[in-house]
Amino acid sequence: MRRIVRTEASGLVTYDDLARHLTEEARDDALGFAEVIDGRGAATDITPQQVRALVARTDALLRQGRLGAVAIVTDSDFAFGMARMYQILAEPLPVQIGVFRTIDEATARLGAAAILRPTSDTAARPLV
Repeated sequence: MRRIVRTEASGLVTYDDLARHLTEEARDDALGFAEVIDGRGAATDITPQQVRALVARTDALLRQGRLGAVAIVTDSDFAFGMARMYQILAEPLPVQIGVFRTIDEATARLGAAAILRPTSDTAARPLV
């Protein structure tokens, strides 16, 4: 059975929030699960330098074990651009990252039709 983590982001999502999220997932042994990050309605102030730092952190986590596929959903043009930068810079790494405008696109990519309804196979957690 495939485990999927559904993360909901709200308000202003900072670099520190994202770094803390990765640390918490590592602590909870959840890095290998597929994840949908629902950032619809959230904003970010992340910089290109911080995106590069997240890619470096992703690379370091991959050296410790496998990371599950990540689908990032946002309706903010700025957040979409920063997420696409993360996706492009992480392309050489063995992890699947997708950036989407709708939950339907994201869940189709992960093959997870029931992602919005937490079940025994999905876990919802807040990002901020």
